Amino acid sequence: MKVTYDANTCIHAGNCVNSLPTVFKVADGEFVIDQTGASEAEIRQTVSNCPSGALQIIERDNP
Repeated sequence: MKVTYDANTCIHAGNCVNSLPTVFKVADGEFVIDQTGASEAEIRQTVSNCPSGALQIIERDNP
């Protein structure tokens, strides 16, 4: 899975940063997603709670 972020859709509610700061953070003024910072289940839960839909999950096929 890959998490994507749409800056034009984001309403900056902060749910992702507050819920899972090891994955979703602002560094040097840029929004950063570090998927190694939590389990897939935790990331999926946080993405599903994004009120604007700016965070999305793209499923990747495993060969």
